[in-house]
Amino acid sequence: MDVLEYLKKEEIIELACELIRQPSLTNKEGPAVDFMIDWYTDNGFDEVHIQEVQPGRRQVIGIMKGDGSGKSMMFNGHLDIDPITADWEWDPYEPKVDGNRLWGAGVHNMKSGDAAFLMAALAIKRSGAKLRGDLVCATVVGELQGGV
Repeated sequence: MDVLEYLKKEEIIELACELIRQPSLTNKEGPAVDFMIDWYTDNGFDEVHIQEVQPGRRQVIGIMKGDGSGKSMMFNGHLDIDPITADWEWDPYEPKVDGNRLWGAGVHNMKSGDAAFLMAALAIKRSGAKLRGDLVCATVVGELQGGV
């Protein structure tokens, strides 16, 4: 079956909403990291690596193993977000869908992008496609400081 048949817009939005609900201000990414550890595990990734990149700062790498006959590919996105400004009309950690727009803390940078690549990886897994190389999903921290 075609991988795209396993990619559902509603699931991407649902995951983006769950990521928005996880506070992850720079240097305080713990809730989002904990969520990602569970997400990779619950969705059957072959390996889940937790890396402490600075004292108290972790990032998570999920890997779907290939058979080793080809090159690997990495999706990379950051979990840390900009500081929350005071001009929100609602709780920024409670996502809102308005027509074709999603609003919430970090949705523009980069929780919606994270949700897109994570669900693309999950669609590949669900399709049963045989990977020659590994598919690595890196959900990292420190992007706002040039990468950790």
